[in-house]
Amino acid sequence: MKIGTEMGTGDDLPDYATVTLAFEGRIARLTLNRPERLNALNPEMLEELLDALDRVRARSGLNALFLQGAGRLFSAGVDLDTPFFMEHVEDPSVFSGTRLLNAQHRVISALFEQEVVTIAALNGHACGGGGLGLAMACDMRISVRAARFWMVPLMLDVIQDFGLSWLAQRLIGPSRAMQMAVLGQKIDADTALSWGLVNELADDAAALSERMDALAVQIEGMGSDALRMMKLILRNGERSDLRSQLGIEAVANGLTFQSEEFRQKKSDYLDALKEGRR
Repeated sequence: MKIGTEMGTGDDLPDYATVTLAFEGRIARLTLNRPERLNALNPEMLEELLDALDRVRARSGLNALFLQGAGRLFSAGVDLDTPFFMEHVEDPSVFSGTRLLNAQHRVISALFEQEVVTIAALNGHACGGGGLGLAMACDMRISVRAARFWMVPLMLDVIQDFGLSWLAQRLIGPSRAMQMAVLGQKIDADTALSWGLVNELADDAAALSERMDALAVQIEGMGSDALRMMKLILRNGERSDLRSQLGIEAVANGLTFQSEEFRQKKSDYLDALKEGRR
């Protein structure tokens, strides 16, 4: 890829080979772009994803990152003909697999730790293994009804990685995570919705695209600082006791009360109430 000279700008982005990155106002759109390989993850895509995620993180004024896949599905997981599946590995060390996985897992951390809201748009019939890990590392997931979700079955005598042992339990509970990981059971979209694996369903790829565009319009109008603060507060609330969280909420909201974004939104809201528009 050709690397641009200024991090985080929309004017000089790299010419990636396996992904595309676009900034549209306050929305970043990151697309897995190996449709001929069903957007399977390979070493080049990993490096390009990491570079793109660095650029998203460095760009001020963003509200959201949309992660999507080109072609007929989001991602089939790890490319089986790469070192990611222990093919063409020349390192004879018993630790070679661990080193490779540590490298792969950097993309999960980079995605999960984004300050902006992250939403995965899951098109197509399949989302498994490493592809599911990418989706689960996002804050929200919207899927087409035809999608199926799975983890690598234990019958292959490997462990499901890409953070799913941590991410899945927090969304669907330990028993269901065990069911997916041990039995390799494919979960249909309706089940995924009822379990909380995805947030919404769209009828097909066209409807999914329309929904993402509508979300872009909605999120575009939100204050960037308040939105990032809200994500930070919610993440903290997963691990905080109530008394501590109440104190953090008070500090965070006290800061947002001083922002110009809040003052303008408050003024508009009160004017609408007076005029009977709310």
